[in-house]
Amino acid sequence: MPAVMSRFGGVACRMARRTLSPALKPAQFVRCFSTDPVIARARELQKLTYDEKKEGEIRAPNYVGWDEEIDTDFKKLTTGPAKGGRPYSKICDSALDLIGFTPMVRMSRLSKFLDVDADWLGKVELFNAGGSVKDRIAKRMVEEAEKSGRIKPGDILIEATSGNTGVGLCLVSAIKGYKQIICLPQKMSGEKVNTMKCLGAEILRTPTEAAWDAEDSHIFLSARLAKDLGGHVLDQYKNAGNPLAHYDGTAEEIAEQCDGKLDYMIMSTGTGGTMTGVAKKLKELIPGVQVVGVDPYGSILAEPAEVNEKSTRTGQEKLSAYHVEGIGYDFIPTVLDREIVDHWVKTDDDEAFAMCRALVRHEGLLIGGSCGSTVAGAYRFIKENKLGKDKRCAVLLADSARNYMSKFMDDGWLEQSGFDLAKINAAVNEKGAYDKLFKV
Repeated sequence: MPAVMSRFGGVACRMARRTLSPALKPAQFVRCFSTDPVIARARELQKLTYDEKKEGEIRAPNYVGWDEEIDTDFKKLTTGPAKGGRPYSKICDSALDLIGFTPMVRMSRLSKFLDVDADWLGKVELFNAGGSVKDRIAKRMVEEAEKSGRIKPGDILIEATSGNTGVGLCLVSAIKGYKQIICLPQKMSGEKVNTMKCLGAEILRTPTEAAWDAEDSHIFLSARLAKDLGGHVLDQYKNAGNPLAHYDGTAEEIAEQCDGKLDYMIMSTGTGGTMTGVAKKLKELIPGVQVVGVDPYGSILAEPAEVNEKSTRTGQEKLSAYHVEGIGYDFIPTVLDREIVDHWVKTDDDEAFAMCRALVRHEGLLIGGSCGSTVAGAYRFIKENKLGKDKRCAVLLADSARNYMSKFMDDGWLEQSGFDLAKINAAVNEKGAYDKLFKV
């Protein structure tokens, strides 16, 4: 071993040789003085092409949409509504106490700019400790795994994510004492990566274009790492703790904040856990509420299937790459119960980013990219259905502009990515321009 190794690094390497998997051979610890041996092995494995003869059979999980198994877990693990709100009057024990109980804002200024008569509300999830709605599921999934005895502090947690769930898990892991590895597609923003690194995680990037079950996908890589390193994939796509965080928490907050008066709840769909959990509880608490799902062109989550085929305005086809992060998929996650959705709306990248900037400009809410898709979809739905003053619509604003300062917030990135900056600026600043440009 190198002479410059500290005595602590040497002890770590010797302990690692004795305690880790036989697959971790001494030759792989040459740089233990600067890298945890688990992380060194994870980095090495990422670069190796999957070899079934050496690694054994590994398959991506079988995601099939909401099924009997997750329905059973969902009913068994519910804890009842979260009550109380944030403890503002006392000092919190940790950042975990700052997850949940987020504010709602009446979007009256954007409504005036776009001539929306309906009462339009935003559930602003950027006020969670980690900056997004995914903090809720990260905390719930870890706590459920702890209660069941599946994990304990010091264990290795591995997750395939588009970023926000990763940030949430890294936050929880930093506080609770877990090692965290995140498998992340290349298209996700550098801000997310830097945040997770500062929280102590190892980030392994995978090709954006890889199909979810391909051997070079972030989901497949997480399965390989878990087997090789003895780690745990909590798996937001199948974990009942994902929708339960919203069933017991987010939806209860929305119903209370709206005083039980809500006609339409509008959400974009990624894993589908937010959609499923919020929708199921709201339909129990507020009779007659309708749920609207927003899905980007390129994704296949919306129903009926033919609406996913192609955008008539931009030509964006299903299963083709799009820029908005964190929503839409090329498979149906198990935590998504599409039967709970009453209406679907499809959106394009350009209108999403224009709406993001409009929301920032007119409401001062520093929201993220998928929020633009959600609000753009909500606006289309409100206009197409001629919803007036007697209707109340709420949208879930999932995350913060912090994650996208080098993307839709950056004029240069928009132009380099093929968007017409003049068109977007007109949509944001000139009354009536948004409708004409995006054919609303």
